[in-house]
Amino acid sequence: MQSAFVWRRRAEQYVKQGRYAEAADAYRREAAIRRREGDLNGAKVEEGKADRWSSEIRLFAHLPGSSPTAAPARLAKWEPPYGCYLGAFLDRDERLGERFLDENWQAHRDPAAFARLTGKKLASVFCYLSYGRPFPLRWVRWLKARGVAPHIAWEPNAGLEMVRDDDYLRRFADDAARADCPVFLRFASEMNGDWTRYGGNPLRYKQAWGTVHRVMAVRAPNVAMVWCVNHIPEPPIPLYYPGDNYVDWVGVNFYSVPFHDNNAARPGLHENPADMLRTVYRLYAAKKPIMVCEFGASHRSAVDHRDRSAWAAEKIAQLYASLPRLYPRVKLVDIFNNDNLQYAGPRRALNNYSVTDSPVVRDGYAAAVAGDYFLTDIAGAGQAADAAAVPLPPLPPPVPIVPLGDNFRAAQGMLRVSAWVRSYSPRPTVRYLLDGREVFRSSAPGAFEADLHLRGSGPHRLTAVVEDDRGRVAAKTQKRIIVRQL
Repeated sequence: MQSAFVWRRRAEQYVKQGRYAEAADAYRREAAIRRREGDLNGAKVEEGKADRWSSEIRLFAHLPGSSPTAAPARLAKWEPPYGCYLGAFLDRDERLGERFLDENWQAHRDPAAFARLTGKKLASVFCYLSYGRPFPLRWVRWLKARGVAPHIAWEPNAGLEMVRDDDYLRRFADDAARADCPVFLRFASEMNGDWTRYGGNPLRYKQAWGTVHRVMAVRAPNVAMVWCVNHIPEPPIPLYYPGDNYVDWVGVNFYSVPFHDNNAARPGLHENPADMLRTVYRLYAAKKPIMVCEFGASHRSAVDHRDRSAWAAEKIAQLYASLPRLYPRVKLVDIFNNDNLQYAGPRRALNNYSVTDSPVVRDGYAAAVAGDYFLTDIAGAGQAADAAAVPLPPLPPPVPIVPLGDNFRAAQGMLRVSAWVRSYSPRPTVRYLLDGREVFRSSAPGAFEADLHLRGSGPHRLTAVVEDDRGRVAAKTQKRIIVRQL
C-alpha cells in the first residue's frame, strides 16, 4: 500500500505537469490514509487540496408545477417545505440610514433600506446579544412590523456558570413569547473552537443548553433553538451536539477570505465556500434544517488592502448557487454585511465583508438571490403596520430544482436547466450543446441557467462542458433527454 507521503509527492508532481484530475485523485487518496490513521486535521487539509484541483459539472432541471423531491417528511419549527429564507447582519452598515435603539441601547439598521439597495426583502436579520442583557423586545416588535423575523446570537461571554434556571432566563423567555412571532435563538455558537469562553467542556455545555431549551419550550414555544458551530475544527463538533430532542435547527458559520488568519502564506483564494458546508450537512441534514448563520465574502484584506470585489461576488454566487442544488435542506442563509476593518476589535479587523459599500459585490449578491428559491417571508413573522390594511396574497411556491438524470423525461417546449460547477480554473466557461449545437456559453459565476427549446418528440442529447481559461476541457457530462409527444 502506498503511504500518504508517496501520494502527496505524486499529487504535487501531477500539479506541476498540469494533470489536475490525477492530482485531485492523489490528494484524496492521501487524505483517506490520514483519516484511517486518525489525523483528521491533516486529512481536512489534503481534501481541500483535492477540491482545489478538481473539476466537475452537475446538471439540474427547473420544473414549474411539480413537487420538490427534497421536502422532508416532517418540518421543524418555522422550516419552509422548500426554498431558503434570506437573512443578514446589518447593524453596522451606515449606508442603511438612521439607527434604531433597543432597550439595551444597542443600535440596529433598517432591513427595508438593505432591500432597496439589493432589490429583495429579507426574511430575517440577526444581532449579537450578551447573555445577561434583556430580551430586545422593542427591536423584535420593530422588525415584526416590517415582516422580518429576529435571529439573536445569544452569547454567554462570561462563561457557562451564569446560565441557570433563574429569574433572568425566565424573564427573557417570557419577553420572547410576548413578541408573538418566530424567533431564532442561536445560543452559545462556535463552541467547537478555542476562541469562546463557553467551549472546552462538552458535558457542561450540553447541560447549559438543556437548561435554556427547557425554559424556552415551556415559556416561549415561538422560539426555535439554533445550535450553531464553526465549520472548523471538525473533530469536536459531534461532542457538543445536545441531541435531536433539544435542537430545532443546526447552524454553521464560515467565511470566504483571501488569506486565513491575516497570513499571506495561507491563501484562501481558491476555496469554494460550498465545500465548507459539507461536514455539518452530512452529519445533521437528515434530522434537522440547516442554517448558514454567518457567511461573508471579503473584498478587502488587511494583508494587502487590494480590492477583490469581483472575487467576493464570485464566492457569494458559488455559495448561493449550491444551496438548491447540493444542499436543499439549508433553509436560511445569513449574509454577514459588515466591514470588520472598520467595525471590529483589533484582533478581528482583518477583512471587509460589506455587501453595500462595493457596487460589484452588491450587484453580485442581488443576482445571486434574485431567484424565487430564496424566500422573503416567514409565516407568522409580520403583521401589517396598518391594522386596516388588506393582507397581501401569499407568494407562489418556488419552482423545484431537481437533478437532471439520464433518460430525463420532459415535455415539448421550453426546459430551463442549470448547473453546479467547480473547476481548478478561477473563471471557467460553461457551454451547453443540444444535439451537438451550442445553445449556451457563459463564464459569469453562478448557476449557469439556460432555456432549452425542445422541439420534436423522442431522445435529445444535452452535453455540458467546462473549459478552463486556456480553452481546455476541464469537465464534461452528457445527459439523454426524452421528449414526450404532446
